[in-house]
Amino acid sequence: MAPDAPMTVTVVGIGADGWAGLTDGARRELQSATTIHGAQRHLEYLPGEVTADRRPWPSPLLPALDDLSDGVHVLASGDPMFYGVGATLSRRRPDLELRVLPHLSSFALACARLGWPAEEVVVVSAVARDPAPVVRAVRAGRRVIVLSESGSTPAQLADLLDDAGPSPTMTVLEQLGGPREKVRTYRRSLRVDDLNVIAIDPVAPGVSDGEFEFEHDGQITKPDIRALTVAALRPSSGWIWDFGAGSGSVGISWALAGGGSVAAVERRTDRAERVARNAARAGVPLELVVGDTAELTAEMPVPDAIFIGGGLTENLAAACVGVLPPGGRLVANTVTVEGQSLVALLRNRFGGELRSYAVSDLAALGAGTAWQPRRPIVQWAYVKESS
Repeated sequence: MAPDAPMTVTVVGIGADGWAGLTDGARRELQSATTIHGAQRHLEYLPGEVTADRRPWPSPLLPALDDLSDGVHVLASGDPMFYGVGATLSRRRPDLELRVLPHLSSFALACARLGWPAEEVVVVSAVARDPAPVVRAVRAGRRVIVLSESGSTPAQLADLLDDAGPSPTMTVLEQLGGPREKVRTYRRSLRVDDLNVIAIDPVAPGVSDGEFEFEHDGQITKPDIRALTVAALRPSSGWIWDFGAGSGSVGISWALAGGGSVAAVERRTDRAERVARNAARAGVPLELVVGDTAELTAEMPVPDAIFIGGGLTENLAAACVGVLPPGGRLVANTVTVEGQSLVALLRNRFGGELRSYAVSDLAALGAGTAWQPRRPIVQWAYVKESS
């Protein structure tokens, strides 16, 4: 017996130019439809000659996608597979056979209006997503197109970038491709249409991750030891847990180096707030836990790496070793004799490597200079083996 044929759903992209902007093929497709689902503003573009039953999306949307039946049509914004309902359907309904007729995306139209080579531009969606990648891209000197959630998104981004430090040029592009299209330099007094994208052009060269200046109260790993620690933690695009975060310098530096995210645990509220400010300025996604490092939080994302900069105990180390996936890395730094004894015990119990770092700085001494030693740092570095 032949297997059942998959259900087919046809997704048609439409722009702010409405019915007139569609290809002949897209118009014929919609004229032959019996049921068309879509946002109310998209359905209003359809002329009377389209006799299909028009069904506006309910809120929430996702359950309605689960209930789509065979042969229906979906009207979507621009290119449905570019951060659109077509991409959502592809992920959520693998049982469907999707037929997609794309229109121009807002990204393509924005690059065309600005004369920006598309392959050189970073795209970030601010629709129900963390905007941190915008800051990271701007700090790296990249042009960015931000897909807005509403007319308030430009002001929110302006505040974010003000806090982050860079002063890029922001352009708001509204109703792209339609008769009410506007392309304007952003200023605080603008009233912005909900249908907009934002173009951000850095006005200065990118700032390398190593030049990022952390706000701190003295509780910070010095740059040279920080670099050695981050190297031992092997940056990736995953998550790092940063216990006793202080200023968050190690976790944030790790995330900047590999494109990752930070789950920071800091018991002092003032320092936790400082970690949040540093992460926002760096453009690093952050989950912050204000509490004792001895209390592992079950809701924290699975880590690729763990750094213990404060609050090291045998119980905390054992819990971290248990949580790490195979190949995950754990690094703990200590300067006290008691801490050094503890990491020696941990190495004997779990394995890993112990390293001692002794650094001296040139300092004035009378009429000359001399090397002034710092307190030695002992580091325990552990890599979890596959079971």
